[in-house]
Amino acid sequence: MKMKNIIAGSLLGLSALHFGPDAGAVPQQTAIVAPSLNALSAQFIRAYMERVANWQWQSIERKGWANPQTNWTNGAMYAGMMALSQVTDNPFFIQRLIQVGKDNNWNTGPDRFFADEYCIGQLYAQLYPYYRDPVMIDKFRKLADSIVAAPHTEPLDWKNGIHHREWAWCDALFMGPPALGYLSAATGDPRYLETADKLWWKTTDFLFDKNDSLYYRDARYFDQKEKNGAKVFWSRGNGWVMGGLARLLDNMPANYANRARFVDLFKKMAYRIAALQTADGTWHASLLDPDSYPSKETSGTGFYVYALMWGVNNGILPEKDFLPVIHKGWQALTDCVQPDGKLGFVQVVAAAPGKATADDSEVYGVGAFLLAGAELIKYNLQQNSPGDITITNPTGLNREGEIVEIPYDQFTAKLNKDTRKSFKVMDLLSDQEVPYQLIYDGGKTPKAVLLQVSVTPAGSRQLAVKAGTPAAVTPKAYGRFVPERKDDYAWENDRMAYRMYGPALEKTPKEMAYGIDVWAKRTTDMVIDTWYKLDNYHHDNGQGLDYYSVGLTLGAGDIAPYGKDTIYFPKNYRQWKRLDNGPLRTVFALTYDTWQAGNIPVSVTKTISLDAGSQLNKMQVQYSFKGDQLPVVTGIVKRKDPGAVLLDEKNGVMGYWEPQHGEDGTLGIGCVFPASVPGMKTDNVHLLSPGIAHSQQPYVYYFGAAWNKGGRITNAEEWFKYLEAFSQRVREPLKVTIQ
Repeated sequence: MKMKNIIAGSLLGLSALHFGPDAGAVPQQTAIVAPSLNALSAQFIRAYMERVANWQWQSIERKGWANPQTNWTNGAMYAGMMALSQVTDNPFFIQRLIQVGKDNNWNTGPDRFFADEYCIGQLYAQLYPYYRDPVMIDKFRKLADSIVAAPHTEPLDWKNGIHHREWAWCDALFMGPPALGYLSAATGDPRYLETADKLWWKTTDFLFDKNDSLYYRDARYFDQKEKNGAKVFWSRGNGWVMGGLARLLDNMPANYANRARFVDLFKKMAYRIAALQTADGTWHASLLDPDSYPSKETSGTGFYVYALMWGVNNGILPEKDFLPVIHKGWQALTDCVQPDGKLGFVQVVAAAPGKATADDSEVYGVGAFLLAGAELIKYNLQQNSPGDITITNPTGLNREGEIVEIPYDQFTAKLNKDTRKSFKVMDLLSDQEVPYQLIYDGGKTPKAVLLQVSVTPAGSRQLAVKAGTPAAVTPKAYGRFVPERKDDYAWENDRMAYRMYGPALEKTPKEMAYGIDVWAKRTTDMVIDTWYKLDNYHHDNGQGLDYYSVGLTLGAGDIAPYGKDTIYFPKNYRQWKRLDNGPLRTVFALTYDTWQAGNIPVSVTKTISLDAGSQLNKMQVQYSFKGDQLPVVTGIVKRKDPGAVLLDEKNGVMGYWEPQHGEDGTLGIGCVFPASVPGMKTDNVHLLSPGIAHSQQPYVYYFGAAWNKGGRITNAEEWFKYLEAFSQRVREPLKVTIQ
């Protein structure tokens, strides 16, 4: 069975039909109608997930936390919220999880060796690879070290508070092993996974019933019976196990010695669980006596749908056997979501089967629902985006409106002839068209494709390339030669505008300037042509103005040879060439006549590109000279009054927040280098970053500006934070995978 990606014409319309209060606790015995194709589309699933997640956070905001934020109930919710974070385009969800960590001071619960209390370690270990802040895992790692070191020789009989020290109940297999598994993956330390492996089988040998392929909740239930005489196997308890199995296997290398044993257990449980699904699509609280607990139950069901879909996605379970069960279960789950997003029929905190009503909701049920939805989305995208593009964010930064560049030959390698002629790029999860630009680099054939995408922290985007006419893209980057204003070359994007000076300006000594000029903008419109035509751009008419003073300096981040405390300025550029011009990137090259850098004749070409949505330009400088290397310096001109200065040599970030310029406001200027820059300094005129250029080899860095009246960056702290984040983006670009 394959799901077809038929997009809902109106998610709101469909959801209004699909949501509905359950009439009662007793399930109807009529045949279950197969879910519609739309209800299984990635867009529809994500809409449900976001609605349920939003309701949960709003409920916490209104009522407060029912349990401590380190509690296992919330730990299970965080697992689902993390899964949602990786498929949504809303950064709120992962940002809220970061706040949870900060609220907890990145600690686990107070009962140190109780698995329920360190379930939250899963969240910390999942966040760490993206944010790389050791404080996130330091405390949990110390606890995990003590878990590894403990002898674990006590029997698991339910006495003497054993559950405070060992995994003596089946729920613990969701709480403890995945936490250690994720920590092992995050740190590369195999001891945590090996300990999870060892203790998993200690618990399994004690609680797993080989005849029924199910787990007892704990030793107290070995001899108990249900009303119908069957053994007591609790649905959510076994759901914890199945969910824990999937999450532990997710962190187990393919060549891990004991992996096959875990996979075999997973298969046995999966077939047994699938056979126990009830007519209403859920698994009732008691797996072997569902009639005694006739209401739906969504927490166990959520974990089963999650685990079974995970098994299919990872090639462990066959689609033909499990997709009907999964689809039926997901339909049942969504039927239990109320119009405001509340997930009902979640059995309350318990240790055994019990009742559940439409009004019962708990955070762990929401976590299970979100885990299930995320796996369904993965399957849907796998089936409906062959040969397409995945863009992944490897960082904890919110990559909003970022430009991704893909070589044209790679982008089109699997496209047919008709699609190559005219195509559009679609985001499969939002069903929105992705703006793009072909890059020609001054030639006649495309060299690359630019895509503008937003990717949340730790998230990804699945894109499809389809034949068709793309929607027009509003220009967000533009540049041109301005002969009517003394040979300026001016360029801009939807953030700021810039210019460099040509030979005609040299004939007006009083106006002569060397470096890079900045125009402050508060509009996303392209303004260069309008401002030059009006010729009053030194006055703010509502869109911004040019009040930046360059003079005989490097201005806003220009570069020149340097020696003996002297900057060897060239004359202004002599030739220009526009290589690409919007709508998402403008690129041009400026060539300078040979001049003397001390005793060395030097010539240079500066290739500058500016992307939509970016405060910084890319500068690629190529010098020509005799010899091996040339000392150079990149500079930002200082003002007489004090401003804020950032010289981060380690990360290669130089920033300046100017003093306020009367009613005109304040400009931030910055440079970012791809590597560390020892020797940054200030002198009487500039902030300076030294470097070494090699003849005929590109020297690359980034420069740009922000204006406090532009509304996006309003103070020095925000500007310096932007520059540091930009540095991280340069070091860790969005990852592109073409199927």
